[in-house]
Amino acid sequence: MALVCALGAATVGTPSAHAAAVEETSIGMRFNDGLDTRLSATAFRDAARSAGYTGTSYTAGRSADDAWTDGLESGVFALFGHSNGGVFQTDEGPSDDQDPIVAAGRTQDLVPLYANLRFFTEYLPYADVDDMRLLILAGCYTAQSGQLGNFNEVAVSRGIDSAISFSGLVMYPATAYGTAASTTNYSGNYFWSRFSYHATTGVTVSTALARARTDLVAKEGSAGGWDRYVIRGAAAAPGSVKLKPAGEGEPLNSRPVATPQFTTTAALAPVRTTTTQGPAGEPLTTVETAEGVEYRSAADGSLVDLVGTPTTSGEVRLGVDETRAVAQEFVQRNVAGWDSSWQLTAAEPVSHLEGDALTLLTWRPVGDDGHADARQVTVEIDRRTGAVTYLSTTQGAAAGKASAFTVDRDQAVHVARAAIGDDRGTATAVADTWNADRWTVTVDRGLTGRPGAEVPDVERLEIDARTGDVLSRTKS
Repeated sequence: MALVCALGAATVGTPSAHAAAVEETSIGMRFNDGLDTRLSATAFRDAARSAGYTGTSYTAGRSADDAWTDGLESGVFALFGHSNGGVFQTDEGPSDDQDPIVAAGRTQDLVPLYANLRFFTEYLPYADVDDMRLLILAGCYTAQSGQLGNFNEVAVSRGIDSAISFSGLVMYPATAYGTAASTTNYSGNYFWSRFSYHATTGVTVSTALARARTDLVAKEGSAGGWDRYVIRGAAAAPGSVKLKPAGEGEPLNSRPVATPQFTTTAALAPVRTTTTQGPAGEPLTTVETAEGVEYRSAADGSLVDLVGTPTTSGEVRLGVDETRAVAQEFVQRNVAGWDSSWQLTAAEPVSHLEGDALTLLTWRPVGDDGHADARQVTVEIDRRTGAVTYLSTTQGAAAGKASAFTVDRDQAVHVARAAIGDDRGTATAVADTWNADRWTVTVDRGLTGRPGAEVPDVERLEIDARTGDVLSRTKS
């Protein structure tokens, strides 16, 4: 499934002939296996329209030829759905071998190898898609290389200013036939609806992605892989591209200064304060600072999240222990209720921009029963400077409540397999609490599709740990 969004007027600076038309094209669909991205497509379409664009929205897929042609006049070209390294499925054919695919392409891939396949390398470098301001590749492993190329490398070589891709699995709702798109605002669809909202407030794509990530965790307790976004492009600072065109006097392709190390938000100098909408519709105070840090806080003054700019070159000076110490000190100073008894559940290197050197750390408190409480703090540290470049503090409806897991692990797996009709895939189950005591069961059936254009086949189900009911079903 794919979404294509063409925003012809999104070019910063003097519009060219290609950018003169104000167009927007959105393509989404529900796949035969249930993966449903229609809401992602329409949410982004509506965001573009609110920014002044006009166009057509499709919710039944797009042929490879049509999708490729859409890119020729697109200021923004966005695909939502099934993918893998270097390939993106834009519709479904009668068989896997006939599925329409838009692929990155390699140097030698100047013309399609067969029907229902088109290459980004067919676009002439710095000519056909030079006015493309933003490319969104919202699917699994789109930041990785595959048999049919690498999207990020091709985006840079063709002059696309900014490309958003993902380094691992990402999850969308999996629905039944007849499901209304309006009822699928969870998992990836919720992430893209929140990204679309934030993008219309005038922030950069880096900030919109970071805030959408916070909002999704606040709603569901999991980022579903959407926190592993990667931004590349031909612009000097591809993460600083905005959906809205630049206003009079605004710089073209300026490179932001990296965030310096700071101890608390009180140490920052505010330059602009606004009110924005939180994940549940609540008003949040949003502050932009002279140091380039932007943060949101709740009505009680507690910090919701913050976003900074990492360094992209220089010597990495912080080791594992030093990075963790810096992160702990910052969280201790800035997050109410956090203490050293919280369990570190993740500590791993991550990358969003080319050349950055970040470590992600996540903490959750653990109750007497051994299950994690419905609160979470995540921070990303620049290992060159010790500066915080991302922080979020979230909690679910079950925060502070005693948990009760009446349904055991084996029963949860059995319920999940019965719900999706699977007895072959590798199944794992993780106990958790957020809005309810639950088991998150993941069933991995490997890859599916035609040779050279296979995509992951993974489903995740949330099973109520008290009743055994299926709470949600998502799919790669």
